[in-house]
Amino acid sequence: MKNLPKIKIIKEDLIKKEPEVFLNFLNNSQFPQNRNKIFQAFPDLKSRLDTTDEKQEKEIIYQFISDFYKKNREKIDRIIKESEDLTQEKGEVALEALSDLMDYEWPRDLIYNAVPTILPFSPFQKNSFNFSILGKIYGKNEKDVLCIAIHEISHFIFYDLLDKMEIKIQNDARHYFKEALTAVILNEEPLRGILELNDYAGNPEIRDIQIQKKDGVILKLVDFIKEYYQRIKIKEGKEFNIFLKKILNIIISVSGDLSEKRKIWNNYGNQIFKDENLLKQYSDPIKIKEG
Repeated sequence: MKNLPKIKIIKEDLIKKEPEVFLNFLNNSQFPQNRNKIFQAFPDLKSRLDTTDEKQEKEIIYQFISDFYKKNREKIDRIIKESEDLTQEKGEVALEALSDLMDYEWPRDLIYNAVPTILPFSPFQKNSFNFSILGKIYGKNEKDVLCIAIHEISHFIFYDLLDKMEIKIQNDARHYFKEALTAVILNEEPLRGILELNDYAGNPEIRDIQIQKKDGVILKLVDFIKEYYQRIKIKEGKEFNIFLKKILNIIISVSGDLSEKRKIWNNYGNQIFKDENLLKQYSDPIKIKEG
């Protein structure tokens, strides 16, 4: 029997913990577009911060979060309870499917801490991650905790495999690859069915990255990685690590191109999809020598 980890939802002291998380992503140079996402989700918070100095920033954020939680307490409690029920019902079978798809076994008992957040995205740290409940508070059909958990845990597995293989990859290339790889994995059966996903596209920044193969065929990055996964892991029946080494060699060879794409994303974010010239520049295919 496989040694599967647990997913534990942490619901204590959320109001105390949230301000630090907000502050981090309002002033994070690595992910500058997250500041825009927060202000788009909370224009009232933006107006409050625009009219004060930095010394009062934390206090204003704390008060804003406290007020938001009080106003939406009933919904938040319900969403957290539903999330606990879902992880108990499907967590084990989803983790087992992920283990099979990535040929990964956890070396010891692990607990992944899942922390609810009202951020409009779901950041992660080592062995823990936040899962956004903002969409569900507003009644939108957003990703549930299990989908977010498996998405983030696939990143944890990838980082662990990368460390063991001692492969060095530039940060921007690693970011794009891990997000595209996760989209590939979550669209594979039986995980796709367990999570009730339909053509999971992954994070917005990877959806219009395109690859031009040496035969001239142009594929989206996710489809390019999927093609390799299907051939090496599924059809040839080889270990996930073999697929990973081969595809990473290709990704590493175009690290510079991916860094240029990341600069565009960091500067413009979702504005890219509203500007024809920006989208053309962002989706201009990256040429590779293999595949």
